[in-house]
Amino acid sequence: MRLPSLLLLLNGAVLMSSCAGSHPATRHYGPHGFWKPNRFDRHGLETGRWRTYYDSGNKQPFTTGRYKHGRPVRTFHYYDPTGKLDRTEQYQREGLCDVTYWHPGGQVARKGQAQWVTGKGQTPRFYWYGPWTSYDVSGQVTSIQTYVDGGLTRTETYEDGKLTQVETFEKDRRTRVETYADGQLLKVESFEKGLRTGTTNTL
Repeated sequence: MRLPSLLLLLNGAVLMSSCAGSHPATRHYGPHGFWKPNRFDRHGLETGRWRTYYDSGNKQPFTTGRYKHGRPVRTFHYYDPTGKLDRTEQYQREGLCDVTYWHPGGQVARKGQAQWVTGKGQTPRFYWYGPWTSYDVSGQVTSIQTYVDGGLTRTETYEDGKLTQVETFEKDRRTRVETYADGQLLKVESFEKGLRTGTTNTL
């Protein structure tokens, strides 16, 4: 099934806004024992194990993970309101992050890479880069989006494992659409400032 480009862009904006650097749920302040989660170092930065919840009673987990002086490390887990795993973020050196989204049944739904940037006097930033691949529940590729510095530059759409459309973007605006059938290029459309400026049928 094809997903409209606008929907992909909106989904990307929503998903990228939620990362280990954001805590929409419960945060605990004040003194804690060393073994308890949600602690801060002497500079006021998150450190050690962290857990957040959807509810004030701490019954519905939202995230579990670990920080080291304000920077996420190892693996963060995110859960949906029903308690099922929604995605994982596995952090490597220098804030590099492998991100995986999961279908409710536990199959991989989408995966790609991101970068987590922090520093003294900087606002933390989390952005996607490179190819991001989406899968249906059977494991078949449905789309591949390519990002540069958090901006969408290319989208490939697949149906039954076959390429059906390629879209290119500049500054999140579509500039070109190629339509395919059975591996053959059928049509090329060009766009400027979001408006179609030309169409070429190739067959």
